[in-house]
Amino acid sequence: MGIPKNKREWLGLIQPDLLMNLTLRDLRSKYKRSVLGWTWSVFNPLVAVVVYSAVFSIFLRIEPSVGDPSGLDSYAVFLLVTLLPWQFHVTSLTEANRSITANSSLITKIFFPRWVLPTSAVLARFLTLIVEMLVLLILIALWEGHIAFQWIPVIAALMILQLLFTIGLALMISAANVYFRDIQHFLMVALQPWMFLTPILYPLNLVPADKEFLGISYRTLYQLNPMVSWAKAYRNVLYDLRFPSLERWLAILSATFIVLYLGFKIFNRLEPRMAEEV
Repeated sequence: MGIPKNKREWLGLIQPDLLMNLTLRDLRSKYKRSVLGWTWSVFNPLVAVVVYSAVFSIFLRIEPSVGDPSGLDSYAVFLLVTLLPWQFHVTSLTEANRSITANSSLITKIFFPRWVLPTSAVLARFLTLIVEMLVLLILIALWEGHIAFQWIPVIAALMILQLLFTIGLALMISAANVYFRDIQHFLMVALQPWMFLTPILYPLNLVPADKEFLGISYRTLYQLNPMVSWAKAYRNVLYDLRFPSLERWLAILSATFIVLYLGFKIFNRLEPRMAEEV
């Protein structure tokens, strides 16, 4: 089967059942022969919260900002509402990065739209995020009496936009990794400082706004990181109980569609020779 020549042929190859089957395959492989299964989706974040809470709230004594207008003052909740989306981001990119090279035998034998491989890897992690966020809402209600269920539509919108943003990044790095295998090692290195440059473990107000670099304040430069907008938006909804600002939504929407567009553009450019390079 040859490579499609026009958009109609490409659309004929985009079959939802293929994407769904690959997503389910990724999920099954993740929990294969696991006694606890999906329970790990809850257990892993809880362990991370215990560790980070001990280090940052007890030893380093970082005080979370008080929820406005919720009045909530809990470092564990402050951390969880951004840590879960961040972990989805990290695991999605890590799995998607090697999704094409790990399926080299499949790619060299038959033709199919290669973008479904990194996309299915991200979707598998997204289904896990859905479970984790539902559990988080229940835990917050039990621990703090902090009811956020009415904000589910807003949370869902943020999650879907983050899904699209992550798919765009996944397409770029998975395609680049076929040609430059150093990408997988660079990604692991880059994700570590990226986390600390995002307000997950600490409030945004700790970033100085009165200091400048080349005439631009540190906080302005800091917020060029697109994950800052997602972290702040999730915290607004789940911790503050208020709607994210219009500025946050515009930043999120801009980052999502720019990265998604570039992701498909770069992937389509690099796809024709993947079977030879993989």
